[in-house]
Amino acid sequence: MGTEAKLVPTGARHEVGVDELFFSTTDARGIIDQANSVFVRLSRHPREELVGAPHNIIRHPVMPGGAFLLMWDTLQAGEPFCAYVDNLAADGSTYGVFATITPLGDDYLSVRARPFVDGLHDAAFSLYGAVRPQELELRDKGWNSHEAAVVGAEKLGELLVGAGIPSYEEFIWKALPAEVEARLEAASGIAKRPLATGDLADMLGVAVRIDEALQEWVRSLDDLQRVADALLAAAPQFSQTMEANAAVADRINENDAEGFFSSAMVYLRVWAQMAPEVAGIVTELLGQLDELRRSCAQTRFRIALAVLHNWTVGQFVVEIIDNVPGSDEARPAIAQLGRALDEGLAETSESSKRNAALAAAAAERISTLRDLLDLPQTMIREWLSRADRSSATFVEMVDTISAQVDRTQADIDLLGSLSDECRRIAVPLDSAVIEEQTEKLRGLLAAHQGHRPRYAMSK
Repeated sequence: MGTEAKLVPTGARHEVGVDELFFSTTDARGIIDQANSVFVRLSRHPREELVGAPHNIIRHPVMPGGAFLLMWDTLQAGEPFCAYVDNLAADGSTYGVFATITPLGDDYLSVRARPFVDGLHDAAFSLYGAVRPQELELRDKGWNSHEAAVVGAEKLGELLVGAGIPSYEEFIWKALPAEVEARLEAASGIAKRPLATGDLADMLGVAVRIDEALQEWVRSLDDLQRVADALLAAAPQFSQTMEANAAVADRINENDAEGFFSSAMVYLRVWAQMAPEVAGIVTELLGQLDELRRSCAQTRFRIALAVLHNWTVGQFVVEIIDNVPGSDEARPAIAQLGRALDEGLAETSESSKRNAALAAAAAERISTLRDLLDLPQTMIREWLSRADRSSATFVEMVDTISAQVDRTQADIDLLGSLSDECRRIAVPLDSAVIEEQTEKLRGLLAAHQGHRPRYAMSK
Protein backbone atom coordinates (compact mmCIF):
# COMPACT_ATOMS: atom_id res chain seq x y z
CA MET A 1 0.00 0.00 0.00
CA GLY A 2 2.89 2.31 -0.60
CA THR A 3 1.89 4.00 -3.86
CA GLU A 4 -0.70 6.68 -4.49
CA ALA A 5 -3.97 5.95 -6.27
CA LYS A 6 -3.92 7.15 -9.89
CA LEU A 7 -7.66 7.65 -10.19
CA VAL A 8 -9.19 11.01 -9.40
CA PRO A 9 -12.22 10.86 -7.08
CA THR A 10 -15.40 12.04 -8.77
CA GLY A 11 -17.17 12.94 -5.53
CA ALA A 12 -19.80 10.25 -6.04
CA ARG A 13 -20.31 7.74 -3.22
CA HIS A 14 -21.87 4.32 -2.99
CA GLU A 15 -22.64 2.50 0.23
CA VAL A 16 -21.84 -0.90 1.64
CA GLY A 17 -25.09 -2.69 2.48
CA VAL A 18 -26.13 -3.12 6.09
CA ASP A 19 -25.85 -6.91 5.89
CA GLU A 20 -22.83 -7.04 3.60
CA LEU A 21 -19.40 -8.29 4.60
CA PHE A 22 -16.60 -8.62 2.13
CA PHE A 23 -13.06 -9.84 2.27
CA SER A 24 -9.84 -10.30 0.43
CA THR A 25 -6.63 -12.14 1.12
CA THR A 26 -3.17 -10.92 0.19
CA ASP A 27 0.36 -12.20 0.34
CA ALA A 28 3.11 -10.61 2.43
CA ARG A 29 3.60 -7.89 -0.20
CA GLY A 30 -0.06 -6.91 -0.19
CA ILE A 31 -0.88 -8.59 -3.52
CA ILE A 32 -4.52 -9.71 -3.70
CA ASP A 33 -5.01 -13.44 -4.25
CA GLN A 34 -8.63 -13.90 -3.14
CA ALA A 35 -11.71 -11.63 -3.27
CA ASN A 36 -15.37 -12.37 -2.75
CA SER A 37 -18.21 -11.15 -4.94
CA VAL A 38 -19.13 -8.20 -2.70
CA PHE A 39 -15.59 -6.82 -2.96
CA VAL A 40 -15.68 -7.17 -6.75
CA ARG A 41 -18.99 -5.35 -6.96
CA LEU A 42 -18.10 -2.50 -4.58
CA SER A 43 -14.63 -1.93 -6.02
CA ARG A 44 -16.08 -1.93 -9.55
CA HIS A 45 -12.98 -3.72 -10.77
CA PRO A 46 -13.33 -7.03 -12.64
CA ARG A 47 -12.17 -9.97 -10.52
CA GLU A 48 -9.31 -10.66 -12.94
CA GLU A 49 -8.13 -7.09 -12.42
CA LEU A 50 -8.23 -7.34 -8.63
CA VAL A 51 -6.54 -10.72 -8.23
CA GLY A 52 -2.81 -10.23 -8.70
CA ALA A 53 -3.00 -6.47 -8.11
CA PRO A 54 -1.59 -4.68 -5.05
CA HIS A 55 -4.29 -3.90 -2.52
CA ASN A 56 -3.61 -0.20 -2.94
CA ILE A 57 -5.45 -0.42 -6.25
CA ILE A 58 -8.40 0.88 -4.18
CA ARG A 59 -6.47 3.43 -2.10
CA HIS A 60 -8.19 6.79 -1.81
CA PRO A 61 -6.03 9.94 -1.81
CA VAL A 62 -7.80 11.24 1.31
CA MET A 63 -6.20 8.48 3.39
CA PRO A 64 -2.95 9.46 5.17
CA GLY A 65 0.15 7.36 4.64
CA GLY A 66 0.66 7.40 8.41
CA ALA A 67 -2.43 5.23 8.87
CA PHE A 68 -1.04 2.60 6.50
CA LEU A 69 2.36 2.75 8.20
CA LEU A 70 0.65 2.03 11.53
CA MET A 71 -1.15 -0.84 9.82
CA TRP A 72 2.01 -2.47 8.48
CA ASP A 73 3.88 -2.00 11.76
CA THR A 74 1.01 -3.68 13.63
CA LEU A 75 0.63 -6.55 11.16
CA GLN A 76 4.35 -7.24 11.01
CA ALA A 77 4.30 -7.49 14.80
CA GLY A 78 1.77 -10.31 14.36
CA GLU A 79 -1.23 -8.35 15.64
CA PRO A 80 -4.56 -7.65 13.89
CA PHE A 81 -5.39 -4.12 12.80
CA CYS A 82 -8.54 -2.19 11.98
CA ALA A 83 -9.40 1.26 10.69
CA TYR A 84 -12.07 3.45 9.18
CA VAL A 85 -11.15 3.74 5.51
CA ASP A 86 -12.41 5.46 2.38
CA ASN A 87 -11.72 3.34 -0.71
CA LEU A 88 -11.68 4.46 -4.34
CA ALA A 89 -13.62 2.37 -6.86
CA ALA A 90 -12.56 1.88 -10.46
CA ASP A 91 -15.04 4.51 -11.68
CA GLY A 92 -13.72 7.17 -9.27
CA SER A 93 -16.55 6.83 -6.77
CA THR A 94 -15.88 6.43 -3.06
CA TYR A 95 -17.12 3.81 -0.62
CA GLY A 96 -16.41 3.88 3.09
CA VAL A 97 -15.65 0.78 5.15
CA PHE A 98 -14.61 -0.36 8.57
CA ALA A 99 -11.68 -2.63 7.72
CA THR A 100 -10.00 -5.36 9.75
CA ILE A 101 -6.75 -7.03 8.70
CA THR A 102 -5.47 -10.19 10.36
CA PRO A 103 -2.07 -11.89 9.88
CA LEU A 104 -2.30 -15.51 8.73
CA GLY A 105 1.20 -16.91 8.62
CA ASP A 106 2.89 -14.96 5.83
CA ASP A 107 -0.44 -13.80 4.39
CA TYR A 108 -3.17 -11.40 5.46
CA LEU A 109 -6.96 -11.64 5.62
CA SER A 110 -9.00 -8.45 5.41
CA VAL A 111 -12.70 -8.32 6.30
CA ARG A 112 -14.60 -5.11 5.67
CA ALA A 113 -18.06 -3.92 6.64
CA ARG A 114 -20.24 -0.85 6.58
CA PRO A 115 -19.28 1.62 9.35
CA PHE A 116 -22.08 1.99 11.90
CA VAL A 117 -20.65 4.11 14.74
CA ASP A 118 -20.77 7.65 13.38
CA GLY A 119 -18.96 9.22 16.33
CA LEU A 120 -15.88 7.01 15.99
CA HIS A 121 -15.95 7.20 12.18
CA ASP A 122 -16.10 11.00 12.22
CA ALA A 123 -13.37 11.20 14.87
CA ALA A 124 -11.07 9.06 12.71
CA PHE A 125 -11.64 11.17 9.62
CA SER A 126 -11.13 14.33 11.63
CA LEU A 127 -7.66 13.01 12.47
CA TYR A 128 -7.02 12.05 8.84
CA GLY A 129 -8.03 15.54 7.76
CA ALA A 130 -5.50 17.06 10.14
CA VAL A 131 -2.67 14.73 9.08
CA ARG A 132 -3.02 14.22 5.33
CA PRO A 133 -2.37 17.87 4.29
CA GLN A 134 0.87 17.84 6.27
CA GLU A 135 1.99 14.67 4.49
CA LEU A 136 1.20 16.17 1.08
CA GLU A 137 3.08 19.33 1.98
CA LEU A 138 6.15 17.26 2.85
CA ARG A 139 5.85 15.36 -0.44
CA ASP A 140 5.79 18.69 -2.29
CA LYS A 141 9.04 19.57 -0.50
CA GLY A 142 10.70 16.44 -1.85
CA TRP A 143 10.18 14.00 1.00
CA ASN A 144 9.48 10.44 -0.11
CA SER A 145 6.22 8.68 0.77
CA HIS A 146 7.72 6.69 3.64
CA GLU A 147 9.30 9.74 5.27
CA ALA A 148 6.02 11.64 5.03
CA ALA A 149 4.12 8.64 6.42
CA VAL A 150 6.43 8.47 9.46
CA VAL A 151 5.59 12.09 10.25
CA GLY A 152 1.91 11.35 9.64
CA ALA A 153 1.92 8.37 12.01
CA GLU A 154 3.57 10.45 14.73
CA LYS A 155 1.01 13.20 14.24
CA LEU A 156 -1.86 10.70 14.48
CA GLY A 157 -0.46 9.46 17.78
CA GLU A 158 -0.14 12.99 19.16
CA LEU A 159 -3.70 13.86 18.17
CA LEU A 160 -5.04 10.70 19.80
CA VAL A 161 -3.25 11.46 23.06
CA GLY A 162 -4.65 14.98 22.89
CA ALA A 163 -8.12 13.46 22.59
CA GLY A 164 -7.54 11.34 25.71
CA ILE A 165 -6.75 8.07 23.90
CA PRO A 166 -3.31 6.71 24.86
CA SER A 167 -2.58 5.01 21.53
CA TYR A 168 -4.06 3.91 18.23
CA GLU A 169 -4.06 0.41 19.66
CA GLU A 170 -6.51 1.47 22.37
CA PHE A 171 -8.61 3.29 19.77
CA ILE A 172 -9.14 0.11 17.76
CA TRP A 173 -9.75 -1.91 20.94
CA LYS A 174 -12.72 0.41 21.44
CA ALA A 175 -13.79 0.78 17.81
CA LEU A 176 -14.12 -2.85 16.72
CA PRO A 177 -16.35 -4.03 19.61
CA ALA A 178 -18.48 -0.91 19.15
CA GLU A 179 -18.86 -1.59 15.42
CA VAL A 180 -19.72 -5.25 15.99
CA GLU A 181 -22.30 -4.35 18.64
CA ALA A 182 -23.88 -1.73 16.35
CA ARG A 183 -23.90 -4.18 13.46
CA LEU A 184 -25.56 -6.79 15.66
CA GLU A 185 -28.42 -4.34 16.28
CA ALA A 186 -28.75 -3.16 12.66
CA ALA A 187 -28.04 -6.25 10.57
CA SER A 188 -29.92 -9.53 10.35
CA GLY A 189 -27.06 -11.81 11.39
CA ILE A 190 -26.04 -15.05 9.73
CA ALA A 191 -28.52 -15.98 7.01
CA LYS A 192 -30.39 -19.28 7.23
CA ARG A 193 -30.65 -21.79 4.40
CA PRO A 194 -32.90 -24.52 5.89
CA LEU A 195 -33.12 -26.49 2.63
CA ALA A 196 -29.35 -26.68 2.12
CA THR A 197 -27.66 -30.06 2.59
CA GLY A 198 -24.13 -31.42 2.70
CA ASP A 199 -20.99 -30.05 4.30
CA LEU A 200 -21.79 -26.42 3.45
CA ALA A 201 -25.10 -26.71 5.30
CA ASP A 202 -23.20 -28.21 8.23
CA MET A 203 -20.69 -25.33 8.13
CA LEU A 204 -23.53 -22.83 8.24
CA GLY A 205 -25.02 -24.59 11.25
CA VAL A 206 -21.66 -24.54 13.02
CA ALA A 207 -21.28 -20.81 12.30
CA VAL A 208 -24.68 -20.13 13.87
CA ARG A 209 -23.79 -22.10 17.01
CA ILE A 210 -20.39 -20.40 17.30
CA ASP A 211 -22.13 -17.03 17.01
CA GLU A 212 -24.49 -17.89 19.87
CA ALA A 213 -21.57 -18.98 22.08
CA LEU A 214 -19.57 -15.86 21.23
CA GLN A 215 -22.47 -13.64 22.27
CA GLU A 216 -22.32 -15.33 25.70
CA TRP A 217 -18.61 -14.51 25.83
CA VAL A 218 -19.37 -10.89 24.99
CA ARG A 219 -21.89 -10.62 27.83
CA SER A 220 -19.51 -12.21 30.35
CA LEU A 221 -16.65 -9.93 29.40
CA ASP A 222 -18.89 -6.85 29.41
CA ASP A 223 -19.69 -7.61 33.07
CA LEU A 224 -16.00 -7.92 33.95
CA GLN A 225 -15.14 -4.74 32.03
CA ARG A 226 -17.89 -2.86 33.90
CA VAL A 227 -16.58 -3.95 37.31
CA ALA A 228 -12.95 -3.25 36.36
CA ASP A 229 -13.90 0.26 35.22
CA ALA A 230 -15.85 0.87 38.44
CA LEU A 231 -12.89 -0.27 40.55
CA LEU A 232 -10.53 1.92 38.57
CA ALA A 233 -12.81 4.90 39.21
CA ALA A 234 -13.30 4.13 42.93
CA ALA A 235 -9.71 3.43 43.95
CA PRO A 236 -8.34 7.01 43.73
CA GLN A 237 -11.05 8.37 46.03
CA PHE A 238 -9.82 5.94 48.67
CA SER A 239 -6.46 7.74 48.81
CA GLN A 240 -8.33 11.02 49.13
CA THR A 241 -10.35 9.62 52.04
CA MET A 242 -7.19 8.53 53.85
CA GLU A 243 -5.67 11.98 53.37
CA ALA A 244 -8.85 13.46 54.85
CA ASN A 245 -8.56 11.04 57.79
CA ALA A 246 -5.04 12.29 58.47
CA ALA A 247 -6.22 15.90 58.26
CA VAL A 248 -9.03 15.24 60.77
CA ALA A 249 -6.62 13.55 63.18
CA ASP A 250 -4.16 16.45 62.96
CA ARG A 251 -6.89 19.05 63.48
CA ILE A 252 -8.26 17.31 66.57
CA ASN A 253 -4.77 16.86 68.01
CA GLU A 254 -4.09 20.58 67.58
CA ASN A 255 -7.41 21.71 69.11
CA ASP A 256 -7.74 19.23 71.96
CA ALA A 257 -6.18 21.42 74.65
CA GLU A 258 -8.31 19.81 77.37
CA GLY A 259 -7.34 16.27 76.39
CA PHE A 260 -10.88 15.06 75.75
CA PHE A 261 -9.63 12.96 72.85
CA SER A 262 -6.48 11.51 74.39
CA SER A 263 -8.02 8.02 74.57
CA ALA A 264 -8.99 8.17 70.89
CA MET A 265 -5.81 9.76 69.60
CA VAL A 266 -3.93 6.46 69.44
CA TYR A 267 -6.43 5.22 66.85
CA LEU A 268 -6.63 8.59 65.11
CA ARG A 269 -2.83 8.63 64.81
CA VAL A 270 -2.97 5.17 63.24
CA TRP A 271 -5.36 6.70 60.72
CA ALA A 272 -2.92 9.49 60.00
CA GLN A 273 0.12 7.20 59.82
CA MET A 274 -1.68 4.80 57.49
CA ALA A 275 -2.17 7.38 54.75
CA PRO A 276 1.26 6.89 53.06
CA GLU A 277 1.04 3.09 53.32
CA VAL A 278 -2.49 3.05 51.92
CA ALA A 279 -1.42 5.43 49.14
CA GLY A 280 1.31 2.97 48.15
CA ILE A 281 -1.12 0.04 48.10
CA VAL A 282 -3.65 2.08 46.11
CA THR A 283 -0.95 3.04 43.59
CA GLU A 284 -0.12 -0.65 43.11
CA LEU A 285 -3.83 -1.45 42.90
CA LEU A 286 -4.36 1.20 40.24
CA GLY A 287 -1.56 -0.36 38.21
CA GLN A 288 -3.19 -3.79 38.51
CA LEU A 289 -6.62 -2.42 37.62
CA ASP A 290 -5.29 -0.56 34.60
CA GLU A 291 -3.62 -3.75 33.42
CA LEU A 292 -6.93 -5.57 33.91
CA ARG A 293 -8.77 -2.83 32.01
CA ARG A 294 -6.34 -3.06 29.09
CA SER A 295 -6.48 -6.85 29.10
CA CYS A 296 -10.29 -6.82 29.09
CA ALA A 297 -10.33 -4.28 26.27
CA GLN A 298 -7.93 -6.39 24.24
CA THR A 299 -10.00 -9.52 24.89
CA ARG A 300 -13.19 -7.72 23.86
CA PHE A 301 -11.39 -6.71 20.67
CA ARG A 302 -10.40 -10.33 20.03
CA ILE A 303 -13.93 -11.57 20.64
CA ALA A 304 -15.34 -8.91 18.32
CA LEU A 305 -12.86 -9.95 15.63
CA ALA A 306 -13.88 -13.59 16.07
CA VAL A 307 -17.55 -12.60 15.77
CA LEU A 308 -16.79 -10.72 12.55
CA HIS A 309 -14.77 -13.60 11.08
CA ASN A 310 -17.50 -16.06 12.01
CA TRP A 311 -20.15 -13.88 10.37
CA THR A 312 -17.98 -13.75 7.27
CA VAL A 313 -17.64 -17.54 7.22
CA GLY A 314 -21.43 -17.74 7.41
CA GLN A 315 -21.97 -15.17 4.67
CA PHE A 316 -19.44 -16.75 2.33
CA VAL A 317 -20.93 -20.21 2.85
CA VAL A 318 -24.31 -18.71 1.95
CA GLU A 319 -22.79 -17.17 -1.21
CA ILE A 320 -21.54 -20.60 -2.27
CA ILE A 321 -24.84 -22.29 -1.40
CA ASP A 322 -26.68 -19.65 -3.44
CA ASN A 323 -24.17 -20.06 -6.28
CA VAL A 324 -23.45 -16.31 -6.38
CA PRO A 325 -21.34 -15.53 -9.48
CA GLY A 326 -17.65 -15.60 -8.60
CA SER A 327 -18.07 -17.37 -5.28
CA ASP A 328 -16.69 -20.62 -6.66
CA GLU A 329 -13.42 -18.96 -7.70
CA ALA A 330 -12.94 -17.62 -4.18
CA ARG A 331 -13.86 -20.95 -2.57
CA PRO A 332 -10.32 -21.60 -1.19
CA ALA A 333 -10.63 -18.48 0.95
CA ILE A 334 -13.15 -20.20 3.20
CA ALA A 335 -10.30 -22.25 4.66
CA GLN A 336 -8.39 -19.04 5.45
CA LEU A 337 -11.47 -17.55 7.09
CA GLY A 338 -11.80 -20.71 9.17
CA ARG A 339 -8.15 -20.59 10.12
CA ALA A 340 -8.39 -16.94 11.19
CA LEU A 341 -11.44 -17.76 13.29
CA ASP A 342 -9.77 -20.81 14.85
CA GLU A 343 -6.57 -18.95 15.76
CA GLY A 344 -8.48 -15.95 17.07
CA LEU A 345 -10.68 -18.08 19.32
CA ALA A 346 -7.65 -19.87 20.77
CA GLU A 347 -5.99 -16.54 21.57
CA THR A 348 -9.21 -15.23 23.10
CA SER A 349 -9.52 -18.26 25.36
CA GLU A 350 -5.97 -17.73 26.63
CA SER A 351 -6.49 -14.01 27.20
CA SER A 352 -9.62 -14.77 29.25
CA LYS A 353 -7.45 -16.85 31.58
CA ARG A 354 -5.11 -13.89 31.91
CA ASN A 355 -8.08 -11.65 32.78
CA ALA A 356 -9.14 -14.05 35.52
CA ALA A 357 -5.64 -14.08 37.02
CA LEU A 358 -5.40 -10.27 36.92
CA ALA A 359 -8.84 -9.88 38.50
CA ALA A 360 -7.97 -12.34 41.27
CA ALA A 361 -4.74 -10.45 42.00
CA ALA A 362 -6.61 -7.13 42.19
CA ALA A 363 -9.23 -8.64 44.49
CA GLU A 364 -6.47 -9.96 46.77
CA ARG A 365 -4.90 -6.49 46.91
CA ILE A 366 -8.25 -4.99 47.94
CA SER A 367 -8.64 -7.64 50.65
CA THR A 368 -5.25 -6.59 52.01
CA LEU A 369 -6.45 -2.99 52.10
CA ARG A 370 -9.64 -3.92 53.91
CA ASP A 371 -7.78 -5.98 56.51
CA LEU A 372 -5.33 -3.12 57.08
CA LEU A 373 -8.11 -0.65 57.86
CA ASP A 374 -10.42 -2.95 59.76
CA LEU A 375 -8.79 -2.67 63.22
CA PRO A 376 -8.55 1.14 63.52
CA GLN A 377 -12.06 1.51 62.12
CA THR A 378 -13.40 -0.93 64.71
CA MET A 379 -11.53 0.72 67.57
CA ILE A 380 -12.65 4.24 66.64
CA ARG A 381 -16.27 3.11 66.31
CA GLU A 382 -16.06 1.53 69.76
CA TRP A 383 -14.66 4.77 71.19
CA LEU A 384 -17.41 6.79 69.48
CA SER A 385 -20.07 4.60 71.08
CA ARG A 386 -18.72 5.57 74.53
CA ALA A 387 -17.83 9.22 73.79
CA ASP A 388 -19.02 11.93 76.21
CA ARG A 389 -21.29 14.39 74.38
CA SER A 390 -21.76 16.87 77.24
CA SER A 391 -19.70 19.65 75.60
CA ALA A 392 -20.85 21.35 72.38
CA THR A 393 -17.23 21.58 71.18
CA PHE A 394 -16.74 17.94 72.03
CA VAL A 395 -19.91 16.96 70.15
CA GLU A 396 -18.77 18.86 67.06
CA MET A 397 -15.44 17.03 67.02
CA VAL A 398 -17.08 13.66 67.70
CA ASP A 399 -19.46 14.27 64.80
CA THR A 400 -16.51 15.15 62.56
CA ILE A 401 -14.76 11.90 63.47
CA SER A 402 -17.98 9.92 63.05
CA ALA A 403 -18.59 11.39 59.59
CA GLN A 404 -15.05 10.54 58.52
CA VAL A 405 -15.37 6.99 59.86
CA ASP A 406 -18.59 6.61 57.86
CA ARG A 407 -16.87 7.97 54.74
CA THR A 408 -13.99 5.54 55.17
CA GLN A 409 -16.37 2.64 55.75
CA ALA A 410 -18.38 3.55 52.66
CA ASP A 411 -15.20 3.46 50.57
CA ILE A 412 -14.15 0.15 52.11
CA ASP A 413 -17.60 -1.34 51.46
CA LEU A 414 -17.65 -0.09 47.86
CA LEU A 415 -14.21 -1.49 47.08
CA GLY A 416 -15.11 -4.70 48.88
CA SER A 417 -18.36 -5.26 47.01
CA LEU A 418 -16.72 -4.50 43.67
CA SER A 419 -13.83 -6.77 44.60
CA ASP A 420 -16.19 -9.61 45.53
CA GLU A 421 -18.08 -9.17 42.27
CA CYS A 422 -14.83 -9.04 40.34
CA ARG A 423 -13.65 -12.27 41.95
CA ARG A 424 -17.02 -13.91 41.26
CA ILE A 425 -17.17 -13.13 37.54
CA ALA A 426 -13.44 -13.22 36.77
CA VAL A 427 -13.33 -16.82 35.67
CA PRO A 428 -11.97 -18.07 32.35
CA LEU A 429 -14.60 -18.02 29.63
CA ASP A 430 -16.39 -21.33 29.19
CA SER A 431 -14.86 -22.52 25.94
CA ALA A 432 -16.42 -26.01 25.79
CA VAL A 433 -19.06 -25.16 23.17
CA ILE A 434 -16.65 -23.03 21.15
CA GLU A 435 -14.00 -25.76 21.15
CA GLU A 436 -16.54 -28.40 20.14
CA GLN A 437 -17.86 -26.30 17.26
CA THR A 438 -14.45 -25.14 16.01
CA GLU A 439 -13.33 -28.77 16.01
CA LYS A 440 -16.33 -29.57 13.81
CA LEU A 441 -15.49 -26.61 11.58
CA ARG A 442 -11.90 -27.81 11.19
CA GLY A 443 -13.16 -31.22 10.12
CA LEU A 444 -15.66 -29.74 7.68
CA LEU A 445 -13.03 -27.44 6.18
CA ALA A 446 -10.64 -30.36 5.77
CA ALA A 447 -13.35 -32.35 4.00
CA HIS A 448 -14.29 -29.29 1.94
CA GLN A 449 -10.79 -28.78 0.52
CA GLY A 450 -9.87 -30.64 -2.62
CA HIS A 451 -13.34 -31.47 -3.85
CA ARG A 452 -16.57 -29.75 -4.74
CA PRO A 453 -19.02 -30.56 -1.94
CA ARG A 454 -22.65 -31.31 -2.54
CA TYR A 455 -25.14 -28.68 -1.53
CA ALA A 456 -28.69 -27.70 -2.31
CA MET A 457 -29.27 -24.54 -4.30
CA SER A 458 -32.60 -23.82 -2.62
CA LYS A 459 -32.99 -21.07 -0.07
